Amino acid sequence: MCQFGFWLILPLAQLLRQLHFTGQYFRLMLMRLSTTRSAALPMLFLLGSLWLTSCGDDDGPTAPPPVVIPDASEPIIYSKHIQPIWENSCAGSGCHMNGDRGGGLSLETWGDLVAGAKFGGVVVPFAPRKSYLLHNINTDTALAPVAITRMPLSRDPIPMEQVLVVKRWIEEGAKNDQGEIPYGGPNRKRMFIGAQSEDKVTVVDLEQMTVARYIGVGTLPDATTPPESPHNVLLSPDGRSLFVNLIVRGRIEKYDASTFEKLGETGVGNQPAQIITTRDGATLYVSNFSYTGAPTYVVRVDAATMRVTDTIYDVGYAPHSLVLSSDERFLYSINPGGEDVTEVDLSTKGVVRRFPISPGLPVNPIGGVKYEPYHGVLSADGKDLLVTCRQSSEVRIIDLATGTVTDSIPVGRSPLICGLAPNGRDLWVPNSGANSVSIIDLASRTVIATVPGLLTQPHAVAFSTDGKKAFVSCENRSGGSSSHHPVAGEEKAPGILYVIDTSTLNILKQFDIGSFATGIAVQQ
Repeated sequence: MCQFGFWLILPLAQLLRQLHFTGQYFRLMLMRLSTTRSAALPMLFLLGSLWLTSCGDDDGPTAPPPVVIPDASEPIIYSKHIQPIWENSCAGSGCHMNGDRGGGLSLETWGDLVAGAKFGGVVVPFAPRKSYLLHNINTDTALAPVAITRMPLSRDPIPMEQVLVVKRWIEEGAKNDQGEIPYGGPNRKRMFIGAQSEDKVTVVDLEQMTVARYIGVGTLPDATTPPESPHNVLLSPDGRSLFVNLIVRGRIEKYDASTFEKLGETGVGNQPAQIITTRDGATLYVSNFSYTGAPTYVVRVDAATMRVTDTIYDVGYAPHSLVLSSDERFLYSINPGGEDVTEVDLSTKGVVRRFPISPGLPVNPIGGVKYEPYHGVLSADGKDLLVTCRQSSEVRIIDLATGTVTDSIPVGRSPLICGLAPNGRDLWVPNSGANSVSIIDLASRTVIATVPGLLTQPHAVAFSTDGKKAFVSCENRSGGSSSHHPVAGEEKAPGILYVIDTSTLNILKQFDIGSFATGIAVQQ
């Protein structure tokens, strides 16, 4: 720090040396001034002024720009209204400015901010209550959740009027000065995950591997009505359309997978559980699953018009999962309430065969289910149907040529929506009751590995196009959290997404997503 009065007591030669004045002119001036002290005073004042100017330029830190609070009608400009908040509050050592990246997060620029931290993204456009950035600076749980560890750490909280500006900025899309929304654009690849308890679909950006958006689904106001419950999601084969089934509402909806605009909807009966599509994307089949009212039908829907074109009756008791044969001539309905799988000829809409999940079981057994076949996938060669059984905690393999169960493979408790890896050899099975994933080698028909310790209730699995990553959604109804800083004031426990390296089985990343996370669809 410059001691601007100190020059008055220094010998002139020492003063000049500190100011780095060199050369013949100054040496000559020094010799002349040394003859009389009084003659030196005007020059000393001049040199002192130069010194002060030099110190101000070289040593003094530049003051941060003032925080400007915009009027309610004034557009928020990031560099004018948001960046100064960070520069005035977060510029100290160990924070997120001036080269420091606490937790891997930098607030130096808009680009740094939206890149997120080590644990994931901190801003979800249009969703301030889901944005960790707001959680960590907020002090009012009525406004949004509050992180237990408040930022800036060990300093005065950011004033509430500034917090409200940040909240509004996120509500309006968290845009940069050019009006760009984070993770936006039609060419980005995304993953979609149902959030059953809060009527949302979580959108994950596959490049940044962070939550990019939440799509509100359904038509009823969330605050005053029970959830309509998006139980599963499906992408059209071309990846352009997203279909969502609302299992409580009895409807399916269609959205643009790039703009998230709602394109249509239709009623499909009682508790639609799963949606599948033909390879050309023209036709949807929707199951109706409920142990109450005994639905036994599947609905066929025109995907373009979102109109019901057919109903296929008597497929089994409480059908949940649907699978098309390789040639798409047959539809297989997995029926938890009936303890069986039925084969439907789609040309006649009639059931042609019934496969008991265990030999000798009667149709619609009395006294509860013992196996509860829940979800099925087709083997890579199309010859076998691989079925998870929720009650008996196993995977059963049905030979479709003979219609018989040829094997039973024990897995963890309560297996749900399994997935066949792109290599065609490995079946990944999320075990909801065991908080694990079992990996079955289909050649040997044995469990070759288990991924343990997932928080909590793994529900579904999907894969990246190259097969290098597996994505596992966890319902997390028990309330665990993977967030960097735990929060108070959350209305519902978040779901959790795990990203797993399929070769090493290491967990690459985990982060919070929409509550009661269910089915997954990945753009290819």
